[in-house]
Amino acid sequence: MKNLNGIKSIMLGGLMFSVLFSCQKEELEIDMSDPILHSQNYSKSSSSEMTKLGKKLENPYSVENMKNAWESLKNKVKITKNIEIKTTHYYVKFKPKTEEELNILRKDESLILYDIPLDYEIIEQGDFYHDPEIPTDQPTYQYASIPVENKLPEKIHFEILEKLFIPDEDSETNPSNSDGTVELLVDESLKLTDNLGDEKNEKAKFFTKLPKWRPQGNIIIWDDNLQRYVPLAGLKVRARRWFITYSGYTNGNGFFSCNGRFRRPANYSFKWQKYDFEIRRQPLSIAKFNGPYIRGDWNVNIRNGEQEFWGTIYRAAFHYYYGNIKGLRRPPLNGVFNIKMKIRAIYQNNNSINGLHCVSCKYLGLGSQVKIFNPQKDSQDIYATTIHELAHASHWAMDSFGYTVLPTVMIESWASGIQWELTRMVYPNYTPHYIKGSYTGIVQDMIDPIQQPYDKVAGYTIRQLEDAINGQTTWRGWRDAIINSYNNPYELNLHNYQFLYWKFY
Repeated sequence: MKNLNGIKSIMLGGLMFSVLFSCQKEELEIDMSDPILHSQNYSKSSSSEMTKLGKKLENPYSVENMKNAWESLKNKVKITKNIEIKTTHYYVKFKPKTEEELNILRKDESLILYDIPLDYEIIEQGDFYHDPEIPTDQPTYQYASIPVENKLPEKIHFEILEKLFIPDEDSETNPSNSDGTVELLVDESLKLTDNLGDEKNEKAKFFTKLPKWRPQGNIIIWDDNLQRYVPLAGLKVRARRWFITYSGYTNGNGFFSCNGRFRRPANYSFKWQKYDFEIRRQPLSIAKFNGPYIRGDWNVNIRNGEQEFWGTIYRAAFHYYYGNIKGLRRPPLNGVFNIKMKIRAIYQNNNSINGLHCVSCKYLGLGSQVKIFNPQKDSQDIYATTIHELAHASHWAMDSFGYTVLPTVMIESWASGIQWELTRMVYPNYTPHYIKGSYTGIVQDMIDPIQQPYDKVAGYTIRQLEDAINGQTTWRGWRDAIINSYNNPYELNLHNYQFLYWKFY
């Protein structure tokens, strides 16, 4: 539904979340004199570009190449431990044909999915990838490294590209690695498959124990209204090297620390998603941020362009789904019988609407239930639009039958009220632009102190008003439910004036 511009002003507040998100289970042991500290300022204002792949690389983790490396290694150095080389993982290429099949894959949190093949050279890192042989209106291939003991999805067509041997290089309790044998084996396989890069000519580094480093960093985003960078909480940041991925979640300050360590560089990335919602840049493509290939911390300052647009939408959705919402019901949650909320971020100006909520998209789980337009708006307005559209989704989830027969004035007045209540938790002076008969300010009037001549009611809570609207299908019915359910000194004005002012009936 249409979400109108709010008053633009610089605010001083910020939303902080008390829950820390981190996969780290031990103290950091990084020698910061060794890994580099990498700070990335993202300020691209143009639209996203597709990742460009190069040649297919010889796979150093294939069982065959690992066996060859083991035989070569035994002829070069004294080995005190024996390693049994057998298949530990499958390198799998999933081929979903429909969005429904893609949803099945993404719902399985045991799968660490990538839309690029994991054994190809990356020439230029972009914001997305879609295999050229797949039509753009169909899901692209999904790649994953899956432990042999895990069950593969039965309903999705897949191809096992290779059997892998991935030893545990990070574990300090691995008996077979007490003398560094595993690290020597991996180094030898990298050398034999010509994957050491610049290190292959540095003999001093080869066959020496490189210190391990833990991927970590900080992710923040620019806020136009607050005029400062704010942290991004709850993002799952991934660090990948070949078929090995470690991950960690950003906490309330935007800091993350992954649950494993590497010796050599790794690719950082994250997707704009949580278990309950995802931000889409295209109909079937989750918005993501592909970071650098480095050995060290990744500190990101996001400003301008699609990433800021996606990130601002993410902040609002994260607030509604996981933050303090004053007792309100959450938007539809992901689950066994529910579908993840899909929010399409359309990087285009739209003079007619700022956002849309699609009821029919929820029934089959196909398409995006929410669409957000107008990236030229400031942070406050994009945030408010996202809250408004998710409020529609929450209203529908609370009373799906009643929602379909409600008059527009009730649907939009309620969403505008939640928009005002939640957005001002971050931007304290925010107020939407109200319109009699549709996008009314009835909810704000019933909550905040009496300030305007037409405002003659105060003292209700947002949860009380939500409970009262639940099951009601008329403007009068909502009013009467409020009066009958709660004691309020201004309820006579509610009956005789307030509802009449905003909508004659």
